[in-house]
Amino acid sequence: MKPQQCVLMITLVLCLSVAVGALPQQEQLQPVGNGQTIQIAGASAPESLMAPVQGAGQTGTASSPPPRPSEAVRAAVATRPPIRTIHDARHVFAAIDIDPVRNELVAGDENNFSIVVYDRMTNTPPTAAFSEPRRVIQGENTFLEYVCGIYVDPGSGDIYAINNDTLNWMTVWGRDAQGNVAPKRKLATPHTTVRMAIDEATQEIFMTVQDDHAVSVFRKAAQDEEPPVRLLQGPATRLADPHGIAVDSSAGLIFVTNWGTAADRYYDLDVTTRGQGDGKPNWPAGREANIPGSGRNEPPSITVYRKDAQGNVAPLQVIQGPNTLLNWPTDIAVHPERGEIFVANDTGHTVTVYSTDADGDAAPIRVLQGPNSLINHPVGVKVDLTNDELWVANLGSHSATVYDITAEGDTTPTRVIRSGPADSRGPMLANVHTITYDTRREEILGSN
Repeated sequence: MKPQQCVLMITLVLCLSVAVGALPQQEQLQPVGNGQTIQIAGASAPESLMAPVQGAGQTGTASSPPPRPSEAVRAAVATRPPIRTIHDARHVFAAIDIDPVRNELVAGDENNFSIVVYDRMTNTPPTAAFSEPRRVIQGENTFLEYVCGIYVDPGSGDIYAINNDTLNWMTVWGRDAQGNVAPKRKLATPHTTVRMAIDEATQEIFMTVQDDHAVSVFRKAAQDEEPPVRLLQGPATRLADPHGIAVDSSAGLIFVTNWGTAADRYYDLDVTTRGQGDGKPNWPAGREANIPGSGRNEPPSITVYRKDAQGNVAPLQVIQGPNTLLNWPTDIAVHPERGEIFVANDTGHTVTVYSTDADGDAAPIRVLQGPNSLINHPVGVKVDLTNDELWVANLGSHSATVYDITAEGDTTPTRVIRSGPADSRGPMLANVHTITYDTRREEILGSN
């Protein structure tokens, strides 16, 4: 199965046992509208699968393992359909950007591997099932998977998208692109690239790289295998699982949010030229350079650098400490005229606002949170400088909400765009790695 054919799901596979004969067929439920759960019919267990299971205790000895299943048996198991699937069929907004020229909201959906475009002025009433998008980019030809970074070119309207975790490509689309179409161009990016900011003044793209604790900088027009023009990485940078990034071109600064997971690395030349970079200049030292036993969790932070910073340089400012209220700070936006930065705190369910010159254990100057605000696991935040509005992407409620730029406290959004019912909660599935079953509570646990 090609990666683009995959969906974010936990698949519950019915295990075979000695006492089990043919598995019963399950009722098949198709998705209804924008529904959340899909159940797929189960299939009877082939006799070829039962034989090695039933005979497992009859061959070998207590000290030797049973014989390896044949290729045919293994192939049959690999293609066995699930009996039940937990899957969010709705669009999940992991990243957003605003196109004020064309009055559009562009959202990256890491759940269904797509880009979704809405009218910026959409305000979905509570009785509506969901907001109707203008167009959707999705399919095998798109090179889209876990879309977690979005940028709209203010001049051309081109859409830039970053994939995280799997496909190591940034893709670029024309403003009218839709459906299962190939991008105009694509650029190879470091593995676990998560967010981007573009400086139109210098025509550069700044990308945060989670696992490598780095910021990679490319030409805006870069494509294919073109290497970065410079790299920010090393222990002095205090980058630790960086996520959000924003650029203030007028002040010549970049702002980076860090979750705090860190590890020391060997940064010598021999190591940095190995791995997926394949000798590219300015490619970050990868996870193969980790120093065993050096992993740690530090408090979340915001680190600030000159936008032309490179190498192992210390930040100009570090916002970090209990008074900051930072809690998995996933995205960041800057309002240069107001001298303010806005941070989406995923697990804090807050948007915290700081002065651009804040440093140390600085408390936010405003906090947006509460049930009326509809902020629920915010993972994206954007400032619309043209209309002086603040946009928030909520992973936990299938919504993008908009506020006045000065909003604070439990403020009701001025408009809401939703991909599901007003009372829907997202199952919070995002690139599920492992699952286990709690037999006492009869619950399935999944790690994202």
